[in-house]
Amino acid sequence: MSKLMLHCGARPMSFEDLHFLDKTHYQPLSPTHKPVPHLEVAKWMKKSIQDIPNIELYSEEYGVGGKLDRNCFGVLAFHKKYEGKARQYEIFIGFRHSNNMEFGLRAGLGDRVFVCDNMSMSSEQEIKGCKHTQEIEGRVQNRINNLTKSLVDRMNEVHERNELYLSRKLSKKDSDHLLMESVRQGAFPITKIPKVDKEFRNPTFKYDSNGISMFDLFQAFTHINKGTNYAEQIRRTQRLHKVFGNFVGF
Repeated sequence: MSKLMLHCGARPMSFEDLHFLDKTHYQPLSPTHKPVPHLEVAKWMKKSIQDIPNIELYSEEYGVGGKLDRNCFGVLAFHKKYEGKARQYEIFIGFRHSNNMEFGLRAGLGDRVFVCDNMSMSSEQEIKGCKHTQEIEGRVQNRINNLTKSLVDRMNEVHERNELYLSRKLSKKDSDHLLMESVRQGAFPITKIPKVDKEFRNPTFKYDSNGISMFDLFQAFTHINKGTNYAEQIRRTQRLHKVFGNFVGF
C-alpha cells in the first residue's frame, strides 16, 4: 500500500524527466545553503538497495512543485525475486525534498507509505531529516542505507504474514470475532462493519484465494477503507494487522 498524492500544484515526473529539470531548481539561497538536484536524491534512494541480493526496483513515481520546481516528492516500490510462481509483495521507500528551505530531506520505508505535496508524509520507519548543508550527501546516503538494511527482513515478514493469512480459513464465529475486535482496537469504525462483512461474504473482486481466509477478510477491510484520508488508511491498516497478528500468533 503506497500513495504519492499531488494535488497542491505539483506535477508528476518520471525518473527520466528529472534529468531535464532546469538548473534553477537547485541554486543556493544563502552562503551555507547546499541544495541538491532532485535527480541526485532519487539516485541516492535507488543506490541504497543496489547491493541487497535478490531485490529489484518494481516501480517509481515522482512529483515536483513549488517555486521553480524546487520541491520534490517520490515513492519507489521494491520486491523480492522469488523462484517459481510465488506471490510478490512490495516494500516502499517514500521521500520529500526541498531546495526552498521549506523542509529538510526526509525518507521512510514500509509496506504502507504515503507522501503528499501538501507536506503530509507517513511511513513505518524513517530516517532523521537532513538539512541542506555541506554534509547532506554523506548523511543521507548513510541513513538511507541503514534504513534499507532491514528491507529483506521486512519483505520476508510481509510474505510470511500474508501467506499465513491465506492459509487460515475462517469460520463465521472467527470472522465475527475479528470484525468486532477491529472495532475494539480502533482499527475500524463500527458503522462500516456491515459493509466489510458483506464484502467478505460476497466480494466485489477476486483476490486469488480460497474466498474464506483471513486474507479475504483483510482485503474486505481494505476495500471498504478506500476513499478515506490516506494517512488514516495507513493507521487503520497498522492497527488491523495487530488484530489479525494477535489472532494467529504472528
